[in-house]
Amino acid sequence: MSQESSEEETVSVSIEYLAFLLDELSENQARIRELLGENQARAIFGSCADRLVTTVETGRYAFSPIEGIVQKLKGWGMTVIQRKKGEAVELEIECPYAEHVHPRLSSREPRCPLGVYTLGAVRLEDSKSQLIHNCLTKEGVKLTIES
Repeated sequence: MSQESSEEETVSVSIEYLAFLLDELSENQARIRELLGENQARAIFGSCADRLVTTVETGRYAFSPIEGIVQKLKGWGMTVIQRKKGEAVELEIECPYAEHVHPRLSSREPRCPLGVYTLGAVRLEDSKSQLIHNCLTKEGVKLTIES
């Protein structure tokens, strides 16, 4: 396999478009929570997470699925700090797009799609895990996943 074919391709994407995608996701998730209640919404988000984690090729994990996701995020140019607090995993993700995209969001409850992706990785080892917090920051997102 040549070096050229193994490199990730990039395209130029409008910041406004990225903000739209995040708003669309956030509004869909908010509406699901409104219609079904928090417990049913979490069940749906968990099921989506289980499927989503399989859509991004991460290869075989030499360690744990969460470490595989951390490595994938770092490969996408993000900085990740991971902490274990009791039964919870906390991740602080610094995203190179956050400072440009987050101020443009208009959702009432903006959420980062990396929360569902990360939840999927944790659920590979503990299928009852739930995403407890998905809080956008100026630099990225803080996530808490509880087992």
